[in-house]
Amino acid sequence: MDKKVSAIPQPKTYGLLGNLPLIDKDKPTLSFIKIAEEYGPIFRIQTLSDTIIVVSGHELVAEVCDETRFDKSIEGALAKVRAFAGDGLFTSETHEPNWKKAHNILMPTFSQRAMKDYHAMMVDIAVQLVQKWARLNPNENVDVPEDMTRLTLDTIGLCGFNYRFNSYYRETPHPFITSMSRALDEAMHQLQRLDIEDKLMWRTKRQFQHDIQSMFSLVDNIIAERKSSGNQEENDLLSRMLNVQDPETGEKLDDENIRFQIITFLIAGHETTSGLLSFAIYFLLKNPDKLKKAYEEVDRVLTDPTPTYQQVMKLKYIRMILNESLRLWPTAPAFSLYAKEDTVIGGKYPIKKGEDRISVLIPQLHRDKDAWGDNVEEFQPERFEELDKIPHHAYKPFGNGQRACIGMQFALHEATLVMGMLLQHFEFIDYQDYQLDVKQTLTLKPGDFKIRILPRNQTISHTTVLAPIEEKLKNDEIEQQVQKTPSIIGADNLSLLVLYGSDTGVAEGIARELADTASLEGVQTEVVALNDRIGSLPKEGAVLIVTSSYNGKPPSNAGQFVQWLEELKSDELKGVQYAVFGCGDHNWASTYQRIPRYIDEQMAQKGATRFSTRGEADASGDFEEQLEQWKQSMWSDAMKAFGLELNKNIEKERSTLSLQFVSRLGGSPLARTYEAVYASILENRELQSSSSERSTRHIEISLPEGATYQEGDHLGVLPINSEKNVNRILKRFGLNGKDQVILSASGRSVNHIPLDSPVSLFDLLSYSVEVQEAATRAQIREMVTFTACPPHKKELELLLEEGVYHEQILKKRMSMLDLLEKYEACEIRFERFLELLPALKPRYYSISSSPLVAQDRLSITVGVVNAPAWSGEGTYEGVASNYLAQRHNKDEIICFIRTPQSNFQLPENPETPIIMVGPGTGVAPFRGFLQARRVQKQKGINLGQAHLYFGCRHPEKDYLYRTELENDERDGLISLHIAFSRLEGYPKTYVQHLIKQDRINLISLLDNGAHLYICGDGSKMAPDVEDTLCQAYQEIHEVSEQEARNWLDRVQEEGRYGKDVWAGI
Repeated sequence: MDKKVSAIPQPKTYGLLGNLPLIDKDKPTLSFIKIAEEYGPIFRIQTLSDTIIVVSGHELVAEVCDETRFDKSIEGALAKVRAFAGDGLFTSETHEPNWKKAHNILMPTFSQRAMKDYHAMMVDIAVQLVQKWARLNPNENVDVPEDMTRLTLDTIGLCGFNYRFNSYYRETPHPFITSMSRALDEAMHQLQRLDIEDKLMWRTKRQFQHDIQSMFSLVDNIIAERKSSGNQEENDLLSRMLNVQDPETGEKLDDENIRFQIITFLIAGHETTSGLLSFAIYFLLKNPDKLKKAYEEVDRVLTDPTPTYQQVMKLKYIRMILNESLRLWPTAPAFSLYAKEDTVIGGKYPIKKGEDRISVLIPQLHRDKDAWGDNVEEFQPERFEELDKIPHHAYKPFGNGQRACIGMQFALHEATLVMGMLLQHFEFIDYQDYQLDVKQTLTLKPGDFKIRILPRNQTISHTTVLAPIEEKLKNDEIEQQVQKTPSIIGADNLSLLVLYGSDTGVAEGIARELADTASLEGVQTEVVALNDRIGSLPKEGAVLIVTSSYNGKPPSNAGQFVQWLEELKSDELKGVQYAVFGCGDHNWASTYQRIPRYIDEQMAQKGATRFSTRGEADASGDFEEQLEQWKQSMWSDAMKAFGLELNKNIEKERSTLSLQFVSRLGGSPLARTYEAVYASILENRELQSSSSERSTRHIEISLPEGATYQEGDHLGVLPINSEKNVNRILKRFGLNGKDQVILSASGRSVNHIPLDSPVSLFDLLSYSVEVQEAATRAQIREMVTFTACPPHKKELELLLEEGVYHEQILKKRMSMLDLLEKYEACEIRFERFLELLPALKPRYYSISSSPLVAQDRLSITVGVVNAPAWSGEGTYEGVASNYLAQRHNKDEIICFIRTPQSNFQLPENPETPIIMVGPGTGVAPFRGFLQARRVQKQKGINLGQAHLYFGCRHPEKDYLYRTELENDERDGLISLHIAFSRLEGYPKTYVQHLIKQDRINLISLLDNGAHLYICGDGSKMAPDVEDTLCQAYQEIHEVSEQEARNWLDRVQEEGRYGKDVWAGI
């Protein structure tokens, strides 16, 4: 055996310096590669402090990666990094207790399945990078490694610790990056100094310690803030480290180790991935044929502005590009090992226990021609088409065995997502013919690598996206999940396109439910907004259109479709088969169902065939019953029109929502549809006096960068259900709100419920569903099904009768939860209860400020609904108004801005007279108008007359913004007309009474081009004001009632009459 032992080759030494003169202190890895090319797959290097055996041949690497013989060594640079990373996962010895403990606790959060939880947060940061590049001026340079470092740091910060470094909003790197980079660089250079030299570098040592303390300070603050917040709603690495016990020992991680783990993840989680992305872009620029293939895959797979998780998983060639980039330049270029016992490798090279440190030189391993072929220096992503053909242990970019990088899946998913988005939106330009210069700290990346970019198509333009299209299933994916029962002969050959026009989400929800009902029967379905199908209505299959009107105009996502429809020739839609359903509110009588009716008529005039009569539902009537009746009629007509047999159980074959309790934490529901942003509360004050029994709040909100608005816009707020109501549900079903569950579903639309990822029951009920809406007949029928007790069953069945339902449910606003508490014998499962609840809808508030005063903030005026419940039991509290009333300064809300299609903007000509009618909180938009007029007047602009008709109960109780309004009148901005309805000694007076008194002047103003605005109660006040105006016009101009109505319609059609409604409760 001894005869076979061979000395390990070693380059020439230089006395006490050993082989140090052969090693570039700034690029040691490149020096090792050069030595390996001369000395082969194994050689020995003598440093100032120890001996390193460098291995790079794949057969030798296979041996040293045998975990029964070798284990990870924390020597060399890693030993120096322990000064600030301690016994974190990367720098701890395998035998140290905290390594196993942390590994057990954190491993589940880095699984492939866990990437679904992180995906939306990764997209959040990637969108910021895309937006930055999209806003560059022509010929501006992109520093690729710097931008990738910002991206990957922000991503691990957000996903791991819910901390935003906001690197793209800084001119210079975050202080943590500066300290970390210096500390890593110093750790590497310490290895190459003589002891005496190291001792003399006291300034460097002081800076090193200062950088360490800077990193510690940031991380300790993150931990402290999380602890002080209660740590109840987060789902990230930090949450697991603080709360989860090691399943083997039952112990948690201590705060010091949590500090080390955070620093470890911040270093490892961004340094290596940023280098990977930088190298990948470099290789694509130098290989145009590979770049072309990448563009082709991205254009085929990424069909949305931001990729879904499923789409990222389909980017196979992008993943191959990343793998090949890691082959040529693995960003973590080496890992160290030690022998557990004296041994021999390669049949002849002796390795001593405790004496010899082995370093696997990964870049050279990846260039082993015996494993990879002769073309090892060529960039060939196709090598990774068949992974099983790559020799075992020839590819080690993430280390080895149990000590391999725990974040591998995280890094690859992030890199694939980002590379896909960058290729989707940009063309890369190698303007300086860059030649690769590999820069090294502990990791590798291209040095001074700059490019230019050109936009390929329309890039992302919205503000911060909280939940970008995440988990939006394509039809083929839906089919895989739906357990289909082929109950309609020929249904699988039928296609259905469902189009919607929706501002508030109601019509869209109906559209998705219709599509899901059809897809359950095997029909191929698609659901999109009307504006997205201009010029491409199918002439095979069926088209369903669900839309609303907004003051007689199309919703914002339907206006272009209506215009396109108007411009079509008479037979252009011949062959299209369609049906229309309209949503509306009869209180707006002059415009009720105008757009659904118009679309229905235009479709027919342009040659399409109506296969079922138009349906309509009234929001102030029995909306749910009207919808149900139309659906039954429409499905029956569809079966006949397309030669299918109607499944009698079509409505019973609903989706099944299954619930599984789990031990791991999960994500909170996100705003998926409204492109909502986080905004901070700046002020929240009471507007009514202390003697008033009611409450109205003035709330000022700080807008995030990039958000804009104009006078008359709405603020949509995504509220949270009250803790009281959530606890009522939990108590009714005997559940613990802290329990984490995973929900999965098939069939009907449950897009508002977080599926396939853990979420707490409390969060699920707080953020996802409406719990106070009046119970629908469908909900009551389901309760009947699950009620065995005869008396209770009979009472529930009675509630389904027309008159009883209207009086006992709609008028009293009895919710399904109210009924479940009343009828305890109902044994409906929680999953079914959850599925029957509608999505939690945004509430819209008229903005009560002007951007001319402050562009970065706005205000809303919120009437707080808190009164005895109409059911006669307890108090009814409005979901959104009470949620907002309870927010404090610096609290964040989720919101978005919408411009209503309602002519509710100031006239373009400031000299145009305006008439504003807004009792109560209806004054909100007019406060914004008046702020704008004040600024205009200060600029010397001439203003037309302005009349404000405001109503309240008592001047000393609820005269909102009294001082402001009286100052506006004093300064000549308006003429005030105030109606008091509860003033002692005076008759009840409402705004319409004052309008009647001033009718001659008001009709004259309107006849001469004035603009009219009404904001407030749409069920009583607005119709009364319209009636008063029409009666005045009829009297003054001596015309008929119908002619007066036609006059008011013309004013609206001319864009001179805008109506707004206050937010729901």
